Amino acid sequence: MPSPCTYPSRRAAPRTSRLYLLPIVGAMLAASTAHAADTLDTACKTTAECQAQVAKIQGVVRGDATSALSKSQDTYYWFGRINMASTVMNVEQGIIPKALAGRIARGVEQSIAQASALGGKRPTDVLQVEKIITDAVGPEATLIHTGRSRQDIHSTLNAAQLRLEMLDFADALDQVRARLITIAQAHTATYVPAYTNGVQAMPISYAHYLMAFADSFGRDSARIREAYARVNLSPMGTAVLANSSWSINRERLAQLLG
Repeated sequence: MPSPCTYPSRRAAPRTSRLYLLPIVGAMLAASTAHAADTLDTACKTTAECQAQVAKIQGVVRGDATSALSKSQDTYYWFGRINMASTVMNVEQGIIPKALAGRIARGVEQSIAQASALGGKRPTDVLQVEKIITDAVGPEATLIHTGRSRQDIHSTLNAAQLRLEMLDFADALDQVRARLITIAQAHTATYVPAYTNGVQAMPISYAHYLMAFADSFGRDSARIREAYARVNLSPMGTAVLANSSWSINRERLAQLLG
């Protein structure tokens, strides 16, 4: 992504920028306590102290959902989505007789609605969800599970959840990059020391420093986009092992699941 910031090169730097550096350099040379930074010149003196500082800077990684939408689309949510898609596709393919379609659809609807009611159930095993449906509308509702397995169901919902989390991370990265670029635009003539191997090496603009991070996050965003195309695939309908002899329409399932 082209950067909106332009940085003055050393040759093209205006005279005022060079003059601006002179008092800074002079002050650094004149100060009796001034010295080049050393790799050992750190605030922490032991491994434990340094690790504690790193942990404080990094913060704490929590297992919370990446967004309110991600939190709402839990395993049980996707069981409901997959059951709805399976019902529609199985009726269209003639696997579920049309005479049973309405009753089974009502059972799926009830299984979804009861989860948000007081004392509702949200099992994480699809066969327990199937029992909620059959208890409501009868054993014929087991036809919903024709040509599928726990394996392709869980692979599908895991991919769907990961897909949304990737989008959340991509949005967060875009916000961080936008903020970095905005700050960088205001500091193209603000100079800071750059270090190599812990030693001050040369002055650079603060904008240049910030854009290094913005560009790094840009590469991360590109990786997410490339990975998204691989994650945004539906394994639903593959069942398990050597698939199924039933006429499962995988393309239709993928369409219904979004």
